[in-house]
Amino acid sequence: MVKSNLVIVFLCICLLCCPESLLAQDMNAISAIPRVDVHSHVGSVGRMEHYVKVGEALKDQYGINLAVWIDLNFMRQSDGTEEEYLYAAGTRYKGRFLPCINDFKISDGLRYPPEELAKWQQKGIVGYKIWVGVSPLIDRPANDATFTKMEEIGMVGASIHISQPYPTSWCDDPVKFWEAHNAWERVLDRHPKLKVVNAHMLDHFNSDEQLDYLIYVLETYPNVHVDLGARFQQFNRMDRDKLRSFMIKYADRILFGTDIGGQPAEGKYRQVAESYYRAFQLLETDKVVKGGFFSGTETRGLALPAGVLEKIYYRNAVRLYPRVKDVLKNLGYDRND
Repeated sequence: MVKSNLVIVFLCICLLCCPESLLAQDMNAISAIPRVDVHSHVGSVGRMEHYVKVGEALKDQYGINLAVWIDLNFMRQSDGTEEEYLYAAGTRYKGRFLPCINDFKISDGLRYPPEELAKWQQKGIVGYKIWVGVSPLIDRPANDATFTKMEEIGMVGASIHISQPYPTSWCDDPVKFWEAHNAWERVLDRHPKLKVVNAHMLDHFNSDEQLDYLIYVLETYPNVHVDLGARFQQFNRMDRDKLRSFMIKYADRILFGTDIGGQPAEGKYRQVAESYYRAFQLLETDKVVKGGFFSGTETRGLALPAGVLEKIYYRNAVRLYPRVKDVLKNLGYDRND
């Protein structure tokens, strides 16, 4: 009888303790996942050290591995700073900063002709960021040769910015909003092999209805992906269960990004690390989080499965962006990808 009672007590203890223990193991496994921020604005060698310090603060405070930043603010220079940047990014910081050429003005056409693109790839550029805004001029025939060359050499359209979310102050005219989006779809129709990561969830991330349109785009254009940059504060605008189902179903098409710019600075590393942590909590837990990366409304997290988080945090970046896999491996994150 005594032996039987001891067995019962042991089983009860296991039932009480195991779930919590397993949860702790799961969270430790999630914390170990390397993260790639595909939407950052580093822009200079001087800022790189500040970003690295933020990564160190994340590791020290939360045990999180923020490994790589895709820099959308690399600037073509003729005074030697271009070479200094590429050396620092690739050698001094072991490839943790992967630059993209960029185009912030569509009205005068794309600034990088097709014959230059392969040369930039050879220099270490991993994508071409294009700011379109509310203009339909992305659909100009003169741009087609560049998009065709990008298809040919596999250059990613990195963080393509199409419009901004109506009805926010960025674009309060729904006609212009849709003109820009429709023009972008026409480009995608003509260039089906073009791999792109549209910034800010394609700016269809403000309501359940906009989420339906984003689903249509992802279903129609298999080479379109989206990043989460500056959209964590908008999770609360959509039904949580619908948004969670969307993130799980389209996990192969969503990449982690923040739209971080000049926030990392001396004395502010812990605060920026906390901003990253809030964004991660919104994806990893079902806790009520006090704002997203840029703060905002309190929102309950999505508690996404570990396999989904791996895709969003780094696997999709490995698949789309050159050198990410090798950089992660060189940094010690060899996860058999």
